[in-house]
Amino acid sequence: MFAKIGVKYIEPGTYLKISRTWNDGDTIELKMPFQFHLDPVMDQPNIASLFYGPILLAAQEPEARKQWRKITLEAKHIGSRIKVNPSTLEFKIDDVVFKPFYETYGRHSVYLDVTLK
Repeated sequence: MFAKIGVKYIEPGTYLKISRTWNDGDTIELKMPFQFHLDPVMDQPNIASLFYGPILLAAQEPEARKQWRKITLEAKHIGSRIKVNPSTLEFKIDDVVFKPFYETYGRHSVYLDVTLK
C-alpha cells in the first residue's frame, strides 16, 4: 500500500521524521532534486570535478590521457549541455560518457579542464 503523506520540505542538515503505524508493503518515495556543480581545485580554478548532487562523476576514458579532459559548460546553467539518463545515472557531454565514480573501473578522469561560457 502506498500512502501519500504530502509534500514536506526539510531544512538542509536536519532529519525527516515520519510518525505513523506501519504495515507490510508500505513504501516511502523520496525525491531529491540533484543539481550539477563544479568543485575546483585550490590553486587552479579552471581544473574542477563535476558533481551531480553529492555524486562525483568520472569521464570514461578509452585510453590513458596526458592532459586534462577539456569540457565546456554554460556558466549560468551548468547542466544545460549535459544529457542525462536518470535511471542509470549515465551522463554525456558531447561524446564523452560520465558515470558515478563509484561505478567506474579502468581509465577515467575526475579532474577536468573546464571552460565556462
